[in-house]
Amino acid sequence: MKVIELSYNHLPQHLKPCLIYLASFPKDREIQFDALRIYWRAEGLAEKTEVLQVYFDSLITSSLVTSFNEIGYRQTCQIHDLVHDFCLIKAREEKLFGEISSSGAFSSSDLMPRIVTINYDKEHFGSNNFILLDSKMKRHCGKHVYSLEITGDEMEDRLSDACHLRELRLLRVLILYPSIMMVKDSLLNEIGMLNYLRYLRIGTEVKSLPSSFSNLRNLESLFVDNKASTLVLLPSIWNLVKLRELSMDACSFFDFDTDEPIPIAGGSELKNLRVLWTLMLSYSKDTVDIFKRFPNLQELSFVLNKSWDYSTERYCFPKLDCLTELVFLKVDFESSNTNDSGPSVPTNWSWDSHFPQNLKRLVLCDFPLTSYSLSTIARLNNLEDLFLERTIMQGEEWNMGEEDTFVNLKYLELEEVTLAKWDFGEESFPVLEKLKLCECRKLIEIPPNLGDICSLKIIQLVESPQLEDSALEIKQYVEDIMERKLEVLGPNNMPLFK
Repeated sequence: MKVIELSYNHLPQHLKPCLIYLASFPKDREIQFDALRIYWRAEGLAEKTEVLQVYFDSLITSSLVTSFNEIGYRQTCQIHDLVHDFCLIKAREEKLFGEISSSGAFSSSDLMPRIVTINYDKEHFGSNNFILLDSKMKRHCGKHVYSLEITGDEMEDRLSDACHLRELRLLRVLILYPSIMMVKDSLLNEIGMLNYLRYLRIGTEVKSLPSSFSNLRNLESLFVDNKASTLVLLPSIWNLVKLRELSMDACSFFDFDTDEPIPIAGGSELKNLRVLWTLMLSYSKDTVDIFKRFPNLQELSFVLNKSWDYSTERYCFPKLDCLTELVFLKVDFESSNTNDSGPSVPTNWSWDSHFPQNLKRLVLCDFPLTSYSLSTIARLNNLEDLFLERTIMQGEEWNMGEEDTFVNLKYLELEEVTLAKWDFGEESFPVLEKLKLCECRKLIEIPPNLGDICSLKIIQLVESPQLEDSALEIKQYVEDIMERKLEVLGPNNMPLFK
């Protein structure tokens, strides 16, 4: 502990609360930096993303935090158990965060921390003693709490209806997990009165954002679990001018039930929006005009349905080239083609003019693809990670010509791809570092010239036992002839061959 305290004391003052905050996560848990920066910003520990990255890198340099950056995945970090214990002690001293549960007694002084987590246990907490319902507690809570998270058992309807938040005027972070309660109209309206709120995670079954949400002008992160229905964003969304992250199970700018467009004011824009998940798109809607209103969007996930254009008899992909800042794109394809005369697999998506050229990571799920389609994707010169999931390949072949070069691709993952034959040239993957093949049961062998890729470090096989022999041959060739190390992994990143 003395060594840890010495390292802690040498940290600049602005980094100390950032380190202590890591102890609010469970022990032995990897923490995604993307999530961490959202919390840090919401708590006011830093405002700008570039500053947050500097803070994170400084903590890594201090050796108090360990960074993990596996090929093809987002950056994560973790602190040692002893560092975690030390930070918990400091958190209590600084009254930074605390936890309330039914396992022990507590008094009003327990609510002094800025960050409060309540573990609801329905056997011990009842409608008469739940912490948010005690008037004395509410007054004290509203005075000090900046962050409130409720976890634990599912609440009964009568209890969730009685849960009030109007006293928590300074609240910046609110997390009500859907496994605890599904937020209803009355509580949604109370949330809409929390003017200082920056981070909100809730579960709800409403069909549209309430008008009271127009008051949340400081809101930066909105996460909604709404598995029951598609939540219509407009028109309330335009008032959330500071919004940076918006994530839902399903959302849209239009009511698909009525098929009536919602009028959009000419100057409506969300210039601060960086992340948008998961949008429901239809070819029949004017998506081009919508995307122009998010000029700085960096991450986008959407489900593409109703995309069959009968006038051209082909599938249509939305034009995203106006999103010049976009670096991450995930698209799920849902075909609605009921025309028997139409092809089951498109021969030309014309994607080369529709994708933003700055894309670094692309995930395509349930797409029917051809070698030509993938050739157009290869023209994305900044692409570093490519994921193809549940892909139907026309003719079950991927034939890459000499001109098909993924110049910056470092990670390639094929999952449940109907691929039986795969051929590529010497320069097709000049900087590839990791290839993951998952449930590719039709593929007979891994192309032998994969071993000639000097940058290749890892081949991972998951539920593809027929590929183990060719993977072993490539490993032996790389290590014996090319004199380089190559790992062949199975599930859970365990080595297949010693």
